[in-house]
Amino acid sequence: MNPQKFLLIDIDGLRPDVFHDALEAGEIPNLARLVGGGLHVQITAPAPSITFCSQACLFTGAHPDEHGVPGNQFFDRFGSGFAGAPRHYAFDIGDSLAVDDAVLVFTNSLAGDRLQRSTIYERFTEKGKTSVVAGNMYARGATDWIKPNLANIARFTRGGNMFGMSSREYDQDIVDRLAAFITLRGLPDLTTMYFMGLDHDSHAYGPIPAQRDYLVDHVDPMVGEVWDAAAAGADPLPLVAVFSDHGQIRVIPDDAHSLKVGFPFDKEMVHLFKSLGLDVHDYPGEDPDCDAVMALNGGLAYVYLRNRLADWFAEPDFERDVLPVARAFWEAHANGVHAPELRGALAGVLVRDVVTEGWEADFKALTPGGDVVSLEDWFAAQPEGHYVDPVHRLARQAGRYAGDVLLISNYAGGYYFGSETIGVHGGLHPEDSLATLSYGWPGAEAGDWERVAGLIRSAIAARCAEEGGRLAMTCDMVVGLEAIFV
Repeated sequence: MNPQKFLLIDIDGLRPDVFHDALEAGEIPNLARLVGGGLHVQITAPAPSITFCSQACLFTGAHPDEHGVPGNQFFDRFGSGFAGAPRHYAFDIGDSLAVDDAVLVFTNSLAGDRLQRSTIYERFTEKGKTSVVAGNMYARGATDWIKPNLANIARFTRGGNMFGMSSREYDQDIVDRLAAFITLRGLPDLTTMYFMGLDHDSHAYGPIPAQRDYLVDHVDPMVGEVWDAAAAGADPLPLVAVFSDHGQIRVIPDDAHSLKVGFPFDKEMVHLFKSLGLDVHDYPGEDPDCDAVMALNGGLAYVYLRNRLADWFAEPDFERDVLPVARAFWEAHANGVHAPELRGALAGVLVRDVVTEGWEADFKALTPGGDVVSLEDWFAAQPEGHYVDPVHRLARQAGRYAGDVLLISNYAGGYYFGSETIGVHGGLHPEDSLATLSYGWPGAEAGDWERVAGLIRSAIAARCAEEGGRLAMTCDMVVGLEAIFV
């Protein structure tokens, strides 16, 4: 017998070391009874290891170069999703204060409509199955979508001390509404519960110990509430997957270490483009009337460059348009030329030649001395332990919507792309790249569970082998589910 229903518990930002330490210490009894003795899979986030990109991987099973959402921020130079006009997306609001995007993610399914691969909900619907999504930004194809209350989003993200909303209050509202939905209408075939609060607190206070405190004090009791509603009358009980989209790493929370193109004042990287005679997108609505666009994704940042002799639809010339900007970033890192704030801020500068290799061109590394070398050679020369499976992850990120230059921030020095924060992700470091994935089937016969776990494990291993021997990633979560779904 296979499971008939599935409960997905999506905990944004949860580091696997935090999860497993809490499990072993007996601090999360509700999660322990669901997946504590189950199948634990070591996975990585995509590149960048950031929410909207990795959540898209989780619920489509596709890589960033396939699903069309290569970050929280990115630039669609082709206008494929915006009436044919090039458009900068900032689902996290971003430095340019694209507030509308953060709202449209839930009111108009802005992120979901960007997806260029089907979701697991669409595939379930095709088979006549029902589904509900609670709190997540991706719900395309689901039978029901329990969206966050927009007032709560505003209070949660921008409210401040007097009018703000705590992470616990925000997550509890979603949990209460999902539990009420299940109690009233029964458990759908597929249920997704998304917890945003742990990642939010981790950004504000640093990943350690804030993540463990939030997991133990808030997430675990809320999981118990959802499970009580889900398990009532269910026979057999649903298979459960507990997972995250990325981890998080501690950085230095000050203006000197947060690299921005911010509107209206924080414009550290704007100086570099001005020194090269280029106008970079640095205020709301300026795109596409500019020469360059930056998309800041924590540990990584895309730089999109317009062909100086044409428009955004044309490939930028590698020697004329791309290399001078890439070299300027290394120069700024080395001695502050072009942008004093960038001195010591970078760990890597990657480039790609789309004229020669097309819009799916892979990145190569530009050395500080000006040579262009393969990613294999460059990463082999980097300090041990700073990156996890970087070549495979970057290869699966380099699609039509990736930039022409990709910058790697100097995590070792506490630098990152975006506004001041204590915890950050988006890079290639193990601390922000490793994610959580555990499966369990409460109440199942031992033989049934062993067979199902074997199917999940084999399906994920086979896909990784087919794709060059890469490590398992967040896109493989649904591979495990669909290996047993009939």
